[in-house]
Order: sequence, then structure tokens, then C-alpha cells
Amino acid sequence: MDQMKKFRQCLGKFTTGVTIVTCTAADGERCGITANSFSSVSLEPPLILWNIAKVSRSLQAYLDASQFAVNILAAGQQALSNRFAKSEANLFDGVEHEMSEYGVPLIPDTLACLECRTGQIHDCGDHYIIIGEVERFRASEAEPLVFSNGAYASLAR
Repeated sequence: MDQMKKFRQCLGKFTTGVTIVTCTAADGERCGITANSFSSVSLEPPLILWNIAKVSRSLQAYLDASQFAVNILAAGQQALSNRFAKSEANLFDGVEHEMSEYGVPLIPDTLACLECRTGQIHDCGDHYIIIGEVERFRASEAEPLVFSNGAYASLAR
């Protein structure tokens, strides 16, 4: 097994939540991508970050977007996670969503949603780090969708 694959498996030991980050491209296409590389950065001001691979089909849309949303998935939303993990056009076809006042797709019934203004973008290795300034957020009491060791998992309560 090569070193990069071993490194990826090692990173997979860190259990994460699952998000779908959404934006609208300059041509009006609604974009969404499954990401578990999400983190809080600061409470004051409220900042978050996420990472996008340089090979992503929708990379340019996210780099150009002035607004985006992080939809944190709830348990039972694995099908949405799997759908937005694909690199295809028209991922929103048949998916329930609403548009924010900034024209960003928001997915209903998620664990939480953070609507952000793009703050900073950093070029790092094979990814870009996108820092968002949180302008609005909501949260529910649902159970989270969890990912660990390359598979969905549930929390023992």
C-alpha cells in the first residue's frame, strides 16, 4: 500500500460530521458538494472553514462565490451525502431545497445550517481552504450523520 493511501486511512480514524456545502455559480447553476473537512475557526467574529479539492468539478464556482452555505447533515441523510459526493451536473434535480436571500441553495431538515460570506481563500497543497464569515445560522435537535473509518456510523448514547 502506498504512503498516500496509508495517510488517508490514518486521517479516516478521526470521526467527523458530514456536510453539504452549497453555492450558486455565476451562470446560475446550483452547486453542492459533500465535505467532512469542516471546522469552526472563531466565535468572535463567527468564522468557519472547509476544504475543497483542486480537482473538484465545481471548484471555480466556489472560488468565485461571494456566499455559500454549510448544511450539516442529520442521521438518516446518507442518501443526500452520497448524492452530493458525486461529480455530476444537476445534483439538485429532484432534491428538496430552498434558496436563501443571497441565492444560495439551503437543504431543509438538516442538523444545522450556516449561511456564510466568503472571507478568505488559501491555496494549500491539493486543496483550497475557504474561510466563511457566518451571517446566519440555525440548528435542530436531530442526531448527527457521522463518518468514521470510511463508513457512516452512529453515536452510542
